[in-house]
Amino acid sequence: MDMLVIINKLVVVFILMAAGFAVGKFNVLTKDGNKTLTKLVLSITLPCTILSSVFENEMEITAGNTVYFLLMSLLTLLIAYLISLPVVRLMGGEKANRGLLHFMAVFSNSGFMGFPILLALFGVSSAYYVALFSVIFNVLVFSVGVLMIVGKSRDGSGFSLKMLLNPTLIVALLAIPIALTGLKFPPIITEAIRITGGMTIPGSMIIIGSSLAYVPIKTVFSEWRIFPVSLLKLVIIPFFTWLIMRQIISNEMMLVTLVILSGMPVAAMASILAIEYNRNERIASAGIFLTTLLSAITVPLLVYLLLM
Repeated sequence: MDMLVIINKLVVVFILMAAGFAVGKFNVLTKDGNKTLTKLVLSITLPCTILSSVFENEMEITAGNTVYFLLMSLLTLLIAYLISLPVVRLMGGEKANRGLLHFMAVFSNSGFMGFPILLALFGVSSAYYVALFSVIFNVLVFSVGVLMIVGKSRDGSGFSLKMLLNPTLIVALLAIPIALTGLKFPPIITEAIRITGGMTIPGSMIIIGSSLAYVPIKTVFSEWRIFPVSLLKLVIIPFFTWLIMRQIISNEMMLVTLVILSGMPVAAMASILAIEYNRNERIASAGIFLTTLLSAITVPLLVYLLLM
C-alpha cells in the first residue's frame, strides 16, 4: 500500500477523533449521549462490521488459520502481560493501583480504535482477524483483567460468565463458522449489514474524542506512573511483539494486525472497570487520555515502520 494513502487514512481517523473532542467540549454530545452512542456502536454497528468482514472477505480462510490466529492473539496478550509485570511492580504504589496500571499496559483499545484504524488501512480484509482477536480479548478482559483490577474479592464480586455475553463477542464467535462454511445471506440482508457497519469508524472515533474532552488536563499530570505505562503501551510492547512474532508468523496480514493492535492506546474498559469495582478511575481516565493523545504520533510511525 502506498504510504501516502496510509497517512491520508490515518489523518482522516484522527480528524474524526478531533471532531469528537469538539462536540464533547462544546457539550453537543453530553456524557449521557456518549454512553448511548457507545452502546449503539458496541451492540449494533461493530457486530455488523464483523459480519460484513465475513461476507465481503476475499481471503482464503481455513479452520487451521483461524485456530492459529486465535493462539497468536493469546500469545500477543501474554507477551504484553509478561513485559509489563516487572515494570509495574518496580513503580511501587498501592497494590490496587498496581493492578489497574498493569491492566492498562496489557489491554489495548482494539475495539474502538484498533478496529477502525485497521479497517481504514486494509479494508474488510483485516476485519475478520480483528474479530478473532476480540474473542480472546473479551474473554481475558472479563476474567484475567477483572482479577488484575480487583484481586481476590472477599465479597465474591468479580468475574462471572454473564460478563462474556456481549453482542461483539457473540457475533465474533458466530462469524467463525459462517466464514469457514461459506454460509451466504440474501443480498438485501448483507447490504443492510454493510451500511450499518460503515458507522463503526466515525462512531468509534467520535466516542474516543468526546471522552477525552471530559478528562481534566490537570489529572493527566498528577500521577507520574501513567508516563512509564504509556511508554510501555505505545512503544516497548509493540516493539517486542514485533520482534517475537516475526519469528513465528509468516503471514504479513496476521503479523501487522497483531503488532498494530498491541500498540493501540489503553483500553476504554480500564475506566469502565475501575468505576465498576471502585478503583482509581482518575488514573484510568488519565492513562486513556495520554495514550490516545500520543497515539496520534506513535501509531502512524508504527504503521510506517511495519509497511515501509
